[in-house]
Amino acid sequence: MLVRVLLICVGVLIVAQAPVYAYTDPGSGTLILQMLLAASFGVMFYLRRIIRWVRNLRPGREEATSADAIDTEKEEERKSIKEQVL
Repeated sequence: MLVRVLLICVGVLIVAQAPVYAYTDPGSGTLILQMLLAASFGVMFYLRRIIRWVRNLRPGREEATSADAIDTEKEEERKSIKEQVL
């Protein structure tokens, strides 16, 4: 359904072309692109935090993050290196 609507919109835009008398210099274009990218990454980061918070609200779930798992792996690696040295 969504794909069909998008294809129809693109088709209408292609058929109904009109000359546009506008110019965007490379500096402004780069600035706009940078702002759009920064905003999209900010939204993704914010939504990830909200989703993690909602998941942790569910009862019976242990609060563990990927950073905790990485720290645990590093500690195990350090212990194994110490054992090998000693």
